[in-house]
Formats: sequence, C-alpha cells, structure tokens
Amino acid sequence: MINLNISAEWLKPNGEKITLDERFFQILKAIAEEGSFSAACKTLDLSYRTLWTWVQKTNAQFEDELISTHGRAGACLTRMGHKVLWMYEQGNVRIAPELGVVVEQLNAEWLQAKENKPWVSMATGDDPVLQHLLHDPALHERMQLSLRWAGSIAALSALHRGEVKIAGCQLPDARGHGIYTEVHRTLRRWLRGENLSVIHLFERETGWISRNMLKPPTLAEVHNKRAQLVNHSPSASAHHQLNALIEQAGYKAESLPGYHHEENSHLSLACTIAAGHGDLGIGIQAAADKYGLSFRPLVKEHYFLVVHMEDLNFPAVVEFRNWLQSERVKQAIHNTPGYAAPQIGELQTLEEFLNQMS
Repeated sequence: MINLNISAEWLKPNGEKITLDERFFQILKAIAEEGSFSAACKTLDLSYRTLWTWVQKTNAQFEDELISTHGRAGACLTRMGHKVLWMYEQGNVRIAPELGVVVEQLNAEWLQAKENKPWVSMATGDDPVLQHLLHDPALHERMQLSLRWAGSIAALSALHRGEVKIAGCQLPDARGHGIYTEVHRTLRRWLRGENLSVIHLFERETGWISRNMLKPPTLAEVHNKRAQLVNHSPSASAHHQLNALIEQAGYKAESLPGYHHEENSHLSLACTIAAGHGDLGIGIQAAADKYGLSFRPLVKEHYFLVVHMEDLNFPAVVEFRNWLQSERVKQAIHNTPGYAAPQIGELQTLEEFLNQMS
C-alpha cells in the first residue's frame, strides 16, 4: 500500500532551504495554543531544555523570530510565526483532499490486481465526517473504493458521463426556507433522470462562519465594505446558498468584497477566516469547530448519494450500503456536533426525494 504526505520548505533570500516537517508545525501549534513553555512541553512530551534549544535554533535559522519568549516561562508566536503556521495549514487543507484522491486510486489499482474485492468509483464532496468514514479500515476490508473529491455539480456531472457509479450531493431543506428554492433549481439541472435513486447519508447544519467576537460580521457589513466574504466554488451547493441570501438581501454579488475569493472545501474556507484573510462565509459546524470559530446556523442540509437504479445490485454498492447501516458508522455520525443520520443507507427514488425536500 502506498501513502503520500505533504512536506514543506522555507526558501531564504540567500537560496538556503529550511525543511519544515510535521513536528515543526506541531511545536508551533502547541506554543500558540498553550502560551507557555512548560505547558507546551507537557503537550509535546519534550523536556524544557529540548524545547528551549529548538526555539533558539529555529529563531536563528529564520533570522526573523517565530517564537517570542517573555517572563519566566511565557512564550507565544510572533506575527511571522503565525504567518508560517497559517500558510502551512491553508496549504494542507487545500491540497490534502486532492492528494487523498491520488492515494485512493493508486491503492485501488494495486488491490484490485492483488485481491478479488468488490470495487466501485465515487465522486463526493469534502465533508470532514465523510472523509473520515470513507477512510475507515473496516470499509476497506470489505471492498475497494476509488474516490475523487468534488462539489455536488462536478460529482453529478461525473456520474452522468459514466466516470463514477456513485455521486455525492447536498441540498438545503427548502421547506420553510423559500429562499433556497433557487439552489434546488440550479442543482436540478444535474439531478435529473428517471432511473436514479438516492442513498440517504446524513443531515448537517450549515451556517455563517466567522471569528469569535461580540458582534459577528453580517452580510450587511460586507455590503457596506466593513467585512469581507469567503466563498465556495460554483460547483458547491454552499456557493448557491450564498447567492440566494445575497439576492434576498437585495445586493449585487459582484460588488461584495471577497465574493470572488473561492475556496475548494469547508475546511479551507474556515482556515482562511481563522487566518484573517476573510471575515464571513457559509460552512458547516465541523469546520468552524476545528478552528475555534463562531457558527450561526442557517438551514439543515441533506447529504446523499445518487446512483443509477441498475447499479443498486452491483456487489460493491450492496456492500457499501451494508457498511453505511452498521452501528460503527451510525455512532461516528451521532457523536459529531451538528450531524444526524436518521435514514442512513435507506433508498428512495430521486423524484420522491426531491419532491419531499422542496
């Protein structure tokens, strides 16, 4: 089995390269979160002398201090230190899903040749809970899964072109939220076909994500140029949710600061806001929680899979549905804030599902 990892280097003006490994960022993060050498030492399981030596060496290497020391044992990241940490974090959340796709495809090819396991291809969104579930060893013991991460529209397009057998999609619950009917209309261009079925996954809350403050930024403040948006790509449902809210407010999307700043995942959107490169965006609670951000719910969103009816008896699809309905999966979703899975693994025709949702 192959595993690919992301590595980073810092290039100094004189051409010298400094390798920045995972441990480097673990130490920066621990100091940023703990605010003292002694607490960071406990978190990292390092001696005080070892950490102190590392800090002095690192500050000297970069010439600009990354870690500032104060008092008897106090420590914090400088502006430069925060910048380096957030550069890595943003790069990681943007690249990791794409790297995961390559790993899955290479390993699927290897195991398909080595073992006679059921095999299926899937295109689905970047939801962190789903990513965690789809990398579950218990799933890969039962079947081979070739994954690609894509927004709802891109995933459905791949399904219609015959590139994948399963496409992941999400839609806001438009019942009682008439403003989201436009989102449904937009996605209905790809949610089409009499021979399509829905496999239910889970429900999740989507809402406004911003940094924690007494008065969180609003769309009105963005309109008045006092805050900046972070958006999703047009292939994502959240992009069209934002359009619906902008239209309801009577604003012009093109004139809003940050509207064209598009991120490829909920995690990268939250990371961008946490890094201070934007103030407000639509995302999921799990992404906000990861970076300690404020989350204000807007609407319940349904996450589901679309598959051709004739593929429902395909061995890997049967195996996948059985795994979805296992207690292991149900418990993992139940334990995640903002998620519920009352119908996970259940089947419904696409038309029945859409009529129920709208």
